[in-house]
Amino acid sequence: MFLHCGIACRRKSFWCYRLLSTYVSKTRYLFELKEDDDVCRKAQQTGAFYLFHNLAPLLQTSERQYLPPRLSLSQLERLLGKFGQDTQRIEDSVLIGCSEQHEAWFALDLGLNSSSSISASLQKTEMETELKGSFIELRKAVFQLNEKDTSLLFTARALLRWHDTHQFCSRSGQPTKKNMAGSKRVCPFNKIIYYPQVAPVVITLVSDGTRCLLVRQSSFPKGMYSALAGFCDIGESLEEAVRREVAEEVGLEVDKLQYSASQHWPFPNSSLMIACHATVKPGQTEVSP
Repeated sequence: MFLHCGIACRRKSFWCYRLLSTYVSKTRYLFELKEDDDVCRKAQQTGAFYLFHNLAPLLQTSERQYLPPRLSLSQLERLLGKFGQDTQRIEDSVLIGCSEQHEAWFALDLGLNSSSSISASLQKTEMETELKGSFIELRKAVFQLNEKDTSLLFTARALLRWHDTHQFCSRSGQPTKKNMAGSKRVCPFNKIIYYPQVAPVVITLVSDGTRCLLVRQSSFPKGMYSALAGFCDIGESLEEAVRREVAEEVGLEVDKLQYSASQHWPFPNSSLMIACHATVKPGQTEVSP
């Protein structure tokens, strides 16, 4: 009995170690890609590219689901050549992840005009015909994507948009230059480094114990409701942000709150949605918008 228990424990530790070491190896490889331009450039040779056009991903339909096709570097180079584009445009791509086997994944927007690119944007219709897919607004496609693709495309859209809107240094006014992975931009004039940022947002389902409170904006489609949501102010804790938002929006005072989950949300800018459950004080359930 003792022998079998020892073997079982060792096997469990072995598999836990294998799982941990795979994750650590992948994480450290991603860090290396972000920090070393030469390593990242080499990874593009065997990597895969996801294409966008004005922040809309290229998608193909398969059994009521959207799938984002992936192109190899050689396929992407042939595509650019066919449309009269310089392969230098590939340097505008951003790293969005990698597999456990260290296949690097990149995203490239062929509709945005980068300050570092000498090429104009490619025509959307011609690209769709050539690639047998459609560039679809990500927000409209999100519920027809699987979880893995959603995460990758969210990351890609957020990074591509950040680079498109942060091409100049706020101190010198000079054009900034992205590193190979797109994990940062540097001002060549004063060496200031800019990193992509996310804004924390609390989204809270308020309850009185038996009912939950839903809200809507005038811009929402008919029948659509949401939980209360708002950006965290500078200096606020998560709990303070929840209490303030509930008080501001509906005039209720939170009694208890509990963290639930979090999710990256790239619309319109990059946000970290922090979901909470909150209950209001007994007897104080009259809503005052």
